[in-house]
Amino acid sequence: MAEVQYLAEPRVDDATDPSVPPRSRLRLVLVRGIVWGLIGLIYAPVFAALYALLIQVGAGSASYVPAAAIAGAAGAALYGSKEVALVGAGVGALIALCLLVALPGPVALPIVALSAAAVAAVVALTTSFPARCSHHLLGKMLAGFSAGGVGGAILALVEPLHPQVFALFAVLAFLVSVNGVLYVAGVRRWVAWTDGLRFKMRPCRVVETLVISVLAGFTAASVWLLAGSLMGWNAESVFGDAADALYRQLPVAMFGGLFGGAVAGVLLELFRFSWVHDL
Repeated sequence: MAEVQYLAEPRVDDATDPSVPPRSRLRLVLVRGIVWGLIGLIYAPVFAALYALLIQVGAGSASYVPAAAIAGAAGAALYGSKEVALVGAGVGALIALCLLVALPGPVALPIVALSAAAVAAVVALTTSFPARCSHHLLGKMLAGFSAGGVGGAILALVEPLHPQVFALFAVLAFLVSVNGVLYVAGVRRWVAWTDGLRFKMRPCRVVETLVISVLAGFTAASVWLLAGSLMGWNAESVFGDAADALYRQLPVAMFGGLFGGAVAGVLLELFRFSWVHDL
């Protein structure tokens, strides 16, 4: 059966064809910069939260590698699963906010995350999504994980040679731009490799349910982490210290992610990297 073509998505031929008029090329550059800027906004809080937590447990410069790799995988999952990702993130944020507002006193992190995951699973099992499900998601996540790991490894090796700790804005701008370029350059190879292992993720309904549940739990945990810093929960714990550090640096991190994503998107379009919406 032929795959469905979504007219709302940019065509690969249009994005890479040298004969496209200059005005259309400029529009494509702008659109891709905006798209990747939004991806940077997703990447930044995930990386910042993981990095703050790892620093609190004493991982030092090595914190860059797992934080960047996991953030890269999370960004790839959100970018690659399209409508599924939006549902998971939306349900997670909604359930977390409802629990935080409705229940008196501090709410345990596992309760918030598991409640969001359970509700998201019910939504996924009772909702139909477009025919192109996320059966290539493993390859996309591996591409994001490896791209993030490369960027994090570079920072982990270079920072000890630098007289000061890198500013978070510069870290996010570097990581998001490098991650974006490496992801687009390598995602087709990762998808082809996972397909060669006959690891297409099916059946779609089960995959979608799992993805939505994980993303909902992850989003709910992120909301809880931010709320904890505002409400003074677990002030003496590792989570509390990480939440406080995240809250202080989050605006800078978000701006760095936005800037780095926009730069990556513009470069990808200027150098005619193909769009990957067809995967």
